[in-house]
Amino acid sequence: MKQVYLLLCLLLALAVPAAALVPGDTDGDGVLKQDEFARMVLSFLTGGADALPLADVQDAAALYLKGEGAVAPASPPARVVVFNGETLETLRSLGIGPSSVVGIDKFSAQRPEFFPEYGNTTVVGSIWSPDYEKVVSLHPDAVFLYATTCKDACDEIQAKLAASNPEIRVYRFDCFRPENYVDEVRTLGTIFGRDAEAERFAAFYTGALDTISAETTDIPEAERTTVYLENWRDYKTGAAASGYEDKIVRAGGKNIFSSLAAEYPEVDPEAVIAADPNVVVKLIGAGSYISGGYQNTDPARVPEIHASLIERPGWTDLTAVKEKRVYLLHNDIFGGPENFIGIAYLAKWSYPDRFAGFDPAALHQTYLDEYQHLGTDLTGMQFVYPAI
Repeated sequence: MKQVYLLLCLLLALAVPAAALVPGDTDGDGVLKQDEFARMVLSFLTGGADALPLADVQDAAALYLKGEGAVAPASPPARVVVFNGETLETLRSLGIGPSSVVGIDKFSAQRPEFFPEYGNTTVVGSIWSPDYEKVVSLHPDAVFLYATTCKDACDEIQAKLAASNPEIRVYRFDCFRPENYVDEVRTLGTIFGRDAEAERFAAFYTGALDTISAETTDIPEAERTTVYLENWRDYKTGAAASGYEDKIVRAGGKNIFSSLAAEYPEVDPEAVIAADPNVVVKLIGAGSYISGGYQNTDPARVPEIHASLIERPGWTDLTAVKEKRVYLLHNDIFGGPENFIGIAYLAKWSYPDRFAGFDPAALHQTYLDEYQHLGTDLTGMQFVYPAI
């Protein structure tokens, strides 16, 4: 059963109409059984001679999960263990909390300012060091792991859970990639019977990104703002295949190191000077730059980090420095489910005239108030610098 749900998470496309015939129903009884569905998907993934088209696989996944002409899955999970904070945060956006979540990972537990409601929830370790005894003792009917991040570690957890209790359903979600986040939100909504909540949140998320896209889509390639984005390691950036590139492009910008071969290369300082970007963005919140964010760690250091960038050798001649377009961005709102907030800031910094009336801070506050239900006042907290 757990394998079927993993495949559903990867392939389900919602709002697929019921077909007259059930794809994958090899014995013609009008019911898509678990083994039939598994064979169909595996054939598709491996390019087998009898592989059905993707549309048929998606139709079958939707029918299977919704129970329309297919075997219906079990009822929504009532006791779940979540090993990744991104999924935990997304579940909260759908109104799912401690009444259903009986176990969380240690990194989420170390963020009481963001997950205050889980102060008394059992901690089950991490994907690198899971406490299997605690997981099993909680009697979960579902466990959530990453889909693609740390895949080997999560595969091992899934295999061991299957050996200890085959009835535990294992779901695999990342919940941090903009390209498939809305699909994941909707699938979670279906799994938990929260379709309306999922649609409401999906509309909020896509609404922000659609606003940015509408304002930048007509900008000619030659006129796009060039961006150098550096993470919490000095001169570590992202190239064409990276998540950084994706977010820069979604904000309407052009990554100055898009053409490099490595996904996350470390670049020569002279290469940054030679590229002369219009905008420089430095990520903080990790490595040697643990400042600001929801923990509001050492906020006084944030302007010091900014000053140290401007003072780098040769940077006084950079266009971004001369035009005062060097910014700090906290990873709390650039990675994970809040990536759309970071993208909003990137767009605002890249095209201040086009986004004169666009307020990423207000977007952030709405997310916290209406979807995370935290009541966090962002006043005085350092997520970006300089403040807009």
